Amino acid sequence: MNKKSGYQYFGVLVFVILCFAGGYMYLNSDVYTVNQLNIQMNNMISKKDYKQMKSVVNNHDTYLFLRNLSSKDKVYDTSDFQGGSNENAYYVTVVNNKKLDVYMRKAGMASWEIKHVGKQSMS
Repeated sequence: MNKKSGYQYFGVLVFVILCFAGGYMYLNSDVYTVNQLNIQMNNMISKKDYKQMKSVVNNHDTYLFLRNLSSKDKVYDTSDFQGGSNENAYYVTVVNNKKLDVYMRKAGMASWEIKHVGKQSMS
Protein backbone atom coordinates (compact mmCIF):
# COMPACT_ATOMS: atom_id res chain seq x y z
CA MET A 1 0.00 0.00 0.00
CA ASN A 2 1.45 3.34 -0.97
CA LYS A 3 1.33 6.49 1.13
CA LYS A 4 -1.48 8.10 -0.91
CA SER A 5 -3.89 5.15 -0.55
CA GLY A 6 -3.12 5.01 3.18
CA TYR A 7 -4.29 8.61 3.56
CA GLN A 8 -7.42 7.84 1.53
CA TYR A 9 -8.19 4.83 3.75
CA PHE A 10 -7.71 6.97 6.86
CA GLY A 11 -9.93 9.70 5.40
CA VAL A 12 -12.73 7.23 4.63
CA LEU A 13 -12.43 5.74 8.13
CA VAL A 14 -12.68 9.19 9.75
CA PHE A 15 -15.69 10.02 7.54
CA VAL A 16 -17.49 6.79 8.54
CA ILE A 17 -16.79 7.39 12.24
CA LEU A 18 -18.08 10.96 12.01
CA CYS A 19 -21.24 9.77 10.22
CA PHE A 20 -21.96 7.20 12.94
CA ALA A 21 -21.23 9.72 15.70
CA GLY A 22 -23.45 12.33 14.06
CA GLY A 23 -26.25 9.82 13.58
CA TYR A 24 -26.00 8.68 17.19
CA MET A 25 -26.08 12.27 18.43
CA TYR A 26 -29.11 13.09 16.27
CA LEU A 27 -31.05 10.00 17.39
CA ASN A 28 -30.40 10.94 21.00
CA SER A 29 -31.21 14.62 20.58
CA ASP A 30 -34.23 16.69 21.45
CA VAL A 31 -34.58 17.61 17.76
CA TYR A 32 -35.22 13.95 16.88
CA THR A 33 -37.80 13.49 19.65
CA VAL A 34 -39.66 16.67 18.65
CA ASN A 35 -39.62 15.45 15.04
CA GLN A 36 -41.11 12.10 16.15
CA LEU A 37 -43.79 13.90 18.18
CA ASN A 38 -44.77 16.09 15.22
CA ILE A 39 -44.88 13.18 12.77
CA GLN A 40 -46.93 10.95 15.07
CA MET A 41 -49.40 13.67 16.07
CA ASN A 42 -49.86 14.79 12.46
CA ASN A 43 -50.37 11.19 11.28
CA MET A 44 -52.93 10.54 14.01
CA ILE A 45 -54.83 13.71 13.08
CA SER A 46 -54.65 13.34 9.30
CA LYS A 47 -55.63 9.65 9.34
CA LYS A 48 -58.39 10.32 11.88
CA ASP A 49 -57.00 7.42 13.93
CA TYR A 50 -59.68 7.44 16.65
CA LYS A 51 -58.36 4.23 18.23
CA GLN A 52 -54.93 5.79 18.80
CA MET A 53 -56.49 9.05 19.95
CA LYS A 54 -58.54 7.22 22.55
CA SER A 55 -55.51 5.25 23.74
CA VAL A 56 -53.29 8.32 24.34
CA VAL A 57 -55.65 11.03 25.60
CA ASN A 58 -55.91 11.69 29.30
CA ASN A 59 -59.57 12.77 29.30
CA HIS A 60 -62.75 12.81 27.21
CA ASP A 61 -62.50 16.55 26.46
CA THR A 62 -59.10 16.04 24.82
CA TYR A 63 -60.46 13.11 22.82
CA LEU A 64 -63.37 15.20 21.51
CA PHE A 65 -60.99 18.02 20.61
CA LEU A 66 -58.69 15.73 18.62
CA ARG A 67 -61.60 13.89 17.01
CA ASN A 68 -63.15 17.14 15.78
CA LEU A 69 -59.96 18.44 14.16
CA SER A 70 -59.81 18.59 10.39
CA SER A 71 -57.59 15.99 8.80
CA LYS A 72 -55.66 18.95 7.38
CA ASP A 73 -54.79 20.39 10.82
CA LYS A 74 -51.14 20.11 11.85
CA VAL A 75 -49.25 20.61 15.08
CA TYR A 76 -46.85 23.55 15.25
CA ASP A 77 -44.69 25.49 17.71
CA THR A 78 -43.65 22.31 19.50
CA SER A 79 -41.50 23.20 22.49
CA ASP A 80 -38.10 21.91 23.42
CA PHE A 81 -37.84 19.31 26.19
CA GLN A 82 -39.82 20.67 29.16
CA GLY A 83 -39.04 17.99 31.71
CA GLY A 84 -39.03 14.30 32.44
CA SER A 85 -36.21 11.85 31.91
CA ASN A 86 -34.29 9.98 29.22
CA GLU A 87 -37.20 7.50 29.06
CA ASN A 88 -40.20 9.83 29.42
CA ALA A 89 -40.19 13.37 28.08
CA TYR A 90 -42.70 16.22 28.31
CA TYR A 91 -43.40 18.71 25.49
CA VAL A 92 -46.01 21.30 24.60
CA THR A 93 -47.35 21.65 21.07
CA VAL A 94 -50.13 23.64 19.43
CA VAL A 95 -52.87 22.59 17.05
CA ASN A 96 -55.81 24.73 15.98
CA ASN A 97 -54.65 27.45 18.42
CA LYS A 98 -54.90 25.10 21.44
CA LYS A 99 -51.92 24.02 23.51
CA LEU A 100 -51.49 20.31 24.14
CA ASP A 101 -49.33 18.63 26.77
CA VAL A 102 -47.60 15.66 25.13
CA TYR A 103 -45.68 13.01 26.99
CA MET A 104 -43.35 10.88 24.89
CA ARG A 105 -42.07 7.44 25.94
CA LYS A 106 -38.85 5.85 24.71
CA ALA A 107 -40.01 2.79 22.75
CA GLY A 108 -36.66 1.50 21.53
CA MET A 109 -33.06 2.43 21.10
CA ALA A 110 -33.89 5.11 18.55
CA SER A 111 -37.66 5.49 18.70
CA TRP A 112 -40.17 7.43 20.71
CA GLU A 113 -43.94 7.10 20.92
CA ILE A 114 -46.74 9.24 22.28
CA LYS A 115 -47.66 8.16 25.79
CA HIS A 116 -50.26 10.78 26.78
CA VAL A 117 -51.84 13.87 25.24
CA GLY A 118 -53.86 16.41 27.20
CA LYS A 119 -55.45 19.70 26.25
CA GLN A 120 -54.22 22.50 28.48
CA SER A 121 -56.98 24.16 30.47
CA MET A 122 -57.50 27.90 30.26
CA SER A 123 -56.08 29.70 33.28
